[in-house]
Amino acid sequence: MHELAIAQGLLKVIREELKRHQLCHVTTIKLKIGELTSIVPESLDFCFSILVKDTELEGVSLEIDKVPVKGRCLGCKREFNYKNQDFYFLCPYCGSEIEIINGRELYIQEIEGEQDGQNTCSEEYTRGK
Repeated sequence: MHELAIAQGLLKVIREELKRHQLCHVTTIKLKIGELTSIVPESLDFCFSILVKDTELEGVSLEIDKVPVKGRCLGCKREFNYKNQDFYFLCPYCGSEIEIINGRELYIQEIEGEQDGQNTCSEEYTRGK
């Protein structure tokens, strides 16, 4: 279950960002997770909730945006989406080799919270694109 290690890494980054942007209260963490990462969103959410229990981050909502797998042909340059885990490594149009252009993402897209007790604000943090 690599979701626990990922949740621990997320927690470390979130705490660093809290300090860096002087956020006093976090409400939502928005994540981008590619389908090729094999991360189970429910497992990640469960692990994260266990790690933040009885901390300043308890009750924070994780919003996970799954990024579908997308390929591009190195020959004809067409782009295409993979469906239902039906992965192939040759272009479905011309048979040339392909490259994966989406689906490996794993980053924090946004951290929403309050800054120094003022109005609700959003602080963006993008990593690993």
